[in-house]
Amino acid sequence: MHLSVRDMQQSDIDHLAANLRDEDVLELKAQNGLTPEVALKVVLVVARRCKVICGPNDIPVGVFGVSDTHTVGLGSIWMMATPDLLKHQRQFLRECREGISEISKGYSCVFNYTDARNTVHHRWLKWCGFTFIKEHENFGQDSEPFYEFVKIL
Repeated sequence: MHLSVRDMQQSDIDHLAANLRDEDVLELKAQNGLTPEVALKVVLVVARRCKVICGPNDIPVGVFGVSDTHTVGLGSIWMMATPDLLKHQRQFLRECREGISEISKGYSCVFNYTDARNTVHHRWLKWCGFTFIKEHENFGQDSEPFYEFVKIL
């Protein structure tokens, strides 16, 4: 079983929204109060690059991208996944750094914030070369602890 990556389509939203990891759903809610469906609709429209990771039969198992910020050269990078991505963990880990480099082209730095409770996400970010630069004790809509992370390109 192999993963493939393609541009995200409107038709991917329902499956992804219904199947995101619980940790990603909690992070969306804590950060900005968005449901998975609304968040996915927003990123499809506003992201400069929005890619979907597909498993067998072109079934989406994750989505990632980068959005412009108000600062030239600074991108907001993000990812959400379903538990099915873990079935392809080896291939994903082998290829994710290249995927990050590809979507980050044109930026000098990419960053974002991650829920302090999302420990799987933290290990993956470190694996990909991101640096955690600050803990925000009361972040987002729910005033939860979040970590700010960055990668200088």
